[in-house]
Amino acid sequence: MFIALGLTFLGMALGFLLRGQPWITWLTRCVTPAIMLLLFALGISVGSNELLMQSLPRLGGAALALTVAGIVGSFVCVGLISRFFPKSPAPAALSGKPQAAPSQPEHKA
Repeated sequence: MFIALGLTFLGMALGFLLRGQPWITWLTRCVTPAIMLLLFALGISVGSNELLMQSLPRLGGAALALTVAGIVGSFVCVGLISRFFPKSPAPAALSGKPQAAPSQPEHKA
């Protein structure tokens, strides 16, 4: 786990340092096919593991229960937050409504 996190941060640092290089754009186009290939290899590994395949119905049920609990918990939290923290009026710049032009001070002669 630490190796994966370390490699991720190392890649982020190198990406930051090598910004603007022409070959970086080519490299970013290779990321999605590489991830697809890794997922395919993971599927082969899972499918060939007999013990895991026998446990899959039980594991799938637990995964479904965790997913539903996470979604329900998110809705409950949003409901509580919106109840205890009422929506404040948005600033005019964020509301999407056009702002009135600032009035010019009148000069008396």
